Amino acid sequence: MKRILYLLMLLPMLAVAQQQNYTIKGKLTSKAEFVMASLVYTDPDYVRKDVKIVNGEFEFKGKVEDPIKASITIDRKVGTRTKSEICWIFITPGTMVMESEYDSLSKAKITGSKLNVEYQQLQKALKPFEMKKKEADAKYYALSEAQRNSEKVQAEREKAREALEAEMGEVYFQFYQQHPDSYLSIEALNKYLGKIFDYKVAYPLFDKLSARVKATNDGKAMAEQLANLKKTDIGAVAPNFTQFDVSGKPVQLYDYKGKYVLVDFWASWCGPCRAENPNVLKAYQNYHDKGLEILGVSLDIEYFRDGWIKAVEMDKLPWKQVSDLKSKNEAARIYGINAIPQNVLIDPNGIIVAKNLTGEELHKGLAKIFDKKSK
Repeated sequence: MKRILYLLMLLPMLAVAQQQNYTIKGKLTSKAEFVMASLVYTDPDYVRKDVKIVNGEFEFKGKVEDPIKASITIDRKVGTRTKSEICWIFITPGTMVMESEYDSLSKAKITGSKLNVEYQQLQKALKPFEMKKKEADAKYYALSEAQRNSEKVQAEREKAREALEAEMGEVYFQFYQQHPDSYLSIEALNKYLGKIFDYKVAYPLFDKLSARVKATNDGKAMAEQLANLKKTDIGAVAPNFTQFDVSGKPVQLYDYKGKYVLVDFWASWCGPCRAENPNVLKAYQNYHDKGLEILGVSLDIEYFRDGWIKAVEMDKLPWKQVSDLKSKNEAARIYGINAIPQNVLIDPNGIIVAKNLTGEELHKGLAKIFDKKSK
């Protein structure tokens, strides 16, 4: 099932001791009438810089602690209109030059940064698969609405999407293997693993990255996630947490000690979560009388509080729902959750016995426990 990212996608960064200066020089030699260049990135706050393009040249200056993925937007006059085009660049300490002899930035070359050369190489390797995706999307949207909504077409589309993602995953994996000291390798590793991965699979791969990459901000973030996944792996004692229900009353996980409890991480804005809710509800109806409890943990934020409460009502979820309504849900952090839907099944002794049971697998997993008990 398609997953929704809860947290920002992990972008790898190189470790440096402090902020260092960067310069980006633009040289556009086509005859287009260029007007303005804009640089946008987050570090950690939103940053936007606008400069005029004079004789095809522009320049940005600033400071960064770690390399950052940024966008450069070029505005040019086309008759009476203004046309904008975007180009991605990784800002690194030092001087980078972006050059283009064409009206389009698709062929722009970036020099002065090994990281950007690696990025362009990776994008070139991924391009055939991006083209496949565009072609598949074009064929899909050429169908009538009725055809697009048919179960057969949806199933075929999902199967093709998964196959394409697997092929792209191999490209990312090859890049990771060939560049253990690259800033991009954490992103490549995450793309290969997917947003939901097993500690035992992920840690040996992460451990092969260079010490320099591991010491970056994103390296540290992945290390923390892996540490939390290890603490909440199958067979581990489930860590306690306390959050508030829809009425504002505190609820802690350990209130459920002595019972089987499925901790269900979801959010009102998460399409796959909402699609899975009827399946979870069916499991609850089948096994609640046999001893199953469910604790819903919403990754909604304060702004979406009303939407969260409405979603609980619309999806007719009878079990307790909690959240801290923060941008980084603490319970999700403790359990190494960075994508939803996910769940954790905990036995009466507080031991994690299963993770991420969805669809038919949820019913099979619960049947092994409760149907066996009833015999």
